[in-house]
Amino acid sequence: MKKRIQDGIGKIGKFFSRRKKKAGYRSFDPQFQTAYGDKRTVKKKKRRIPLSSLLQLFSRKKVVRDEGYRRKEPTKIPVVRIAVVVVLFLVVAVGYQVGRGWQGWRSIMPALPIFQLHKVTVIGGSAIKEGALRSQAGLVLYRSNLLRLDTAEVERKIAENPLVSSVRVERDWPSSVIVRVTEHEPFAMVYRLGEKDDSGLFYMNRDGKVFIRVGAGMDIDLPVITGLERVKEEERRRQALTDILGFLRQTQKNNPNLPMQAVSEMHVNDIGELVIFLVEYPFPIFFGRGKAETKYNRLVKVLEVLYKKQEKEMQISRVEYIRMDYLEDKVLVAQSGSG
Repeated sequence: MKKRIQDGIGKIGKFFSRRKKKAGYRSFDPQFQTAYGDKRTVKKKKRRIPLSSLLQLFSRKKVVRDEGYRRKEPTKIPVVRIAVVVVLFLVVAVGYQVGRGWQGWRSIMPALPIFQLHKVTVIGGSAIKEGALRSQAGLVLYRSNLLRLDTAEVERKIAENPLVSSVRVERDWPSSVIVRVTEHEPFAMVYRLGEKDDSGLFYMNRDGKVFIRVGAGMDIDLPVITGLERVKEEERRRQALTDILGFLRQTQKNNPNLPMQAVSEMHVNDIGELVIFLVEYPFPIFFGRGKAETKYNRLVKVLEVLYKKQEKEMQISRVEYIRMDYLEDKVLVAQSGSG
């Protein structure tokens, strides 16, 4: 009887122990601990959210929690990556257009207003006016566009001007053009005897190129070259021109006894020999052919003696002619017997 009572009490204890385990309480029954192990459970409590956590939730500051959790930052726009992609795209586009050539740009690029031509600057031109250059080259203000401007064609048109020696056209972005001009400088005048427009005085530059007819109002205080076209042999004509240019270059040293302004005419005879006439004196100076620099230096020394006008000695007013080719290294000065 006693054993049955103990068994009943044990069953009742087991029943309540299982209910307590389900409810989350610790069991002190040795049989329970033996059956279920030495596991301890804690009753679950309701979690309360502290006020500080609520304040941090609505705060703009970055929240770092104890367990290492970090609040997600706002998504940023990758500006650098976008810029790199745009630059790469432009490089590819430019490379493609360069491969097609400038004509491809001219056909594709529109006439943007910012590239409309508004100014033409001429550098180096003195005798040529800016308006004449612009008109000759077809540069019409407010109508041309730098993107469509053919600089080679403009240079070709400007080079047609007889005063132009060389020309270079440059774009000055976004709306200007610079025209660099080198003009022919008159070095002497050449008298041509021909038909109609071929006759008359023409300017010659220091390289021997005849470039424009001498008109009214132009400078005529230059030596005149005559008879050059009468030399039939081309080699002798070329040699005569070389002697003329060599002599004139020596006169540019501005020696007071024989400057360029003192030379009136340089005549070439039929065999290519040079005869020089001075402005103040009518006698001829037979210069001959070749050795222009050496003969010029000798002539300067002779004129220096003649200009002194010493009594009972040779005077320049009595000179009839001077021969620079009398002998190899001699100069002949002939004078009249009268005073």
